[in-house]
Amino acid sequence: MTFNPDTNLLTAALDRVIPPVDELAGAGEMGLTEVVIDRSRADDRFWDALSTVLNALPSPDDFLKLNGDGQDGAIRAAEKSHPDAFKLWLDVVYTIYYMQPEVHLWLSWHGRPPQPEGNVMPPWDESILSVIRKREPFWRQV
Repeated sequence: MTFNPDTNLLTAALDRVIPPVDELAGAGEMGLTEVVIDRSRADDRFWDALSTVLNALPSPDDFLKLNGDGQDGAIRAAEKSHPDAFKLWLDVVYTIYYMQPEVHLWLSWHGRPPQPEGNVMPPWDESILSVIRKREPFWRQV
C-alpha cells in the first residue's frame, strides 16, 4: 500500500510539536510540511517513521476537530505506541525547523559555520611532530 501523507494532518501535528512562540510561527504554519515530506521521502527510515506516526494519529478530520489538548494527547499516544518511529520523525522535524532563517533570527543565532569568521585557530606548531619524526618507521613499506 502506498503511503500518501495528509498535509493538513501533518501541518496541524507540526504546529503542536513546535508551536508558535511570540511572533515566530509554528513549524506547520511556517510552511515546513512539504519540506518534511520531501526529506522523509529521501530515506526509507524517515519515510516509514512519517507513515507510522501519521497513521497512529486519528483521521485528519477527527484530529483537526480536537482542541489543542486533545491533539497533544493524540500525539503523545502515537509517541507512546511507536517511540522509535516518533523519535525519527521528530529528528527530521527539528532538523528542518532549526535550519530556517527566521528561527535563527528569533534565536539571535548567526547560523554560519564557525570558519572562516568564527573560532580562531592558533597557527600550526610544527614542534608537535618532533617526537614522531625521530621514530623509526614501524610499518612495512609495500
